[in-house]
Amino acid sequence: MTSERDSYADGDSGFGLVEVVVSMFLLALLSVAFLPLLIESLRVQVLNSKVATANQVLSEQLDAIALVDRTCAAFDAFRSAPVADVTDGRGTVYRASRAVTGCTPASYPAPVTVVLTVTVVGDASIRAQATTRAIVERAN
Repeated sequence: MTSERDSYADGDSGFGLVEVVVSMFLLALLSVAFLPLLIESLRVQVLNSKVATANQVLSEQLDAIALVDRTCAAFDAFRSAPVADVTDGRGTVYRASRAVTGCTPASYPAPVTVVLTVTVVGDASIRAQATTRAIVERAN
């Protein structure tokens, strides 16, 4: 009769403690190697989210131009009207600004240039900007 101990005598005894420790060390080493990649990808994801939200706020401002009456007075009111800051779910605040140039009372119809800028409060590197033209038909 063969005992259990004799059946493992041919070298088929499974993993030993040294093999398990070495494999855990190698797994930990690989995990640490991928950690900077993971952190960088999360940082880029947050940055892309901020840029996308800034572009969405910019798009809303561009849509607001279509509602402006085609007069110099209306474009001046559009330029000087306060624009509410937008706060996203993460607490990031987006601030839009407007600039209108080219509204001269000399001749109508005339083009005006509208420059819209959206910035992230506290982060000057993120900025969305669009320039468009509109036709002014009269002064008032």
